[in-house]
Amino acid sequence: MTGRIRIFAAFVLTLLLPLVACDSDTALDEGGRGRVTLLLTDAPGDIHAAVVTISEVYLKGDGGEVVLLDEEVTTDLLTLKDDILTLAEEVVVPSGTYAEVRVVITGGYIEVEGEDGETRFYVSKGYEHVPADLDAAGELELHMPSYATSGLKIKLPGGLRVDGDERIVLLDFDVAESFGQEVGKSGRWVMKPVIKATEVDLAEIEI
Repeated sequence: MTGRIRIFAAFVLTLLLPLVACDSDTALDEGGRGRVTLLLTDAPGDIHAAVVTISEVYLKGDGGEVVLLDEEVTTDLLTLKDDILTLAEEVVVPSGTYAEVRVVITGGYIEVEGEDGETRFYVSKGYEHVPADLDAAGELELHMPSYATSGLKIKLPGGLRVDGDERIVLLDFDVAESFGQEVGKSGRWVMKPVIKATEVDLAEIEI
């Protein structure tokens, strides 16, 4: 994979999603716990900007529910082309097999060029992270289903087995498939995130 890893202090959303484990010389207890790092990347489509805010990411499985991220991260997904965003790093996770990742997306906006050549912004209801220079009068609605509550479910193929080791999971947020114009006369755009999770080896990630 090409690109460098960027670590953002603020929220970006999102994707390839990796889980990266701790250094081998960092001892964990005998309960079989491991560490997980969460990374995000994207292969964008024909959209000028696709900004999302992620407020929480957690694993679900027989090891329970484990929070990997619990503070807002906002990002323009298009900046992640050939790049990676670290959402969580070296999070201690109880042993077990985790079937899915849940990503809580609280809002976002997209910038789209219409057939008339004019650029329009579509913003989710109540979204606060809008650029100051954005013409509020020109805003249209970006409809988002309720990913801000229970979160978007992303299956981990075969399950992610954590047992005192290091794991990496890459989430791929497909912008081209995740945003589209609603059928009909409303002109409204809709976000239906298409995110795939793949476990990868640390050697595959260029740091």
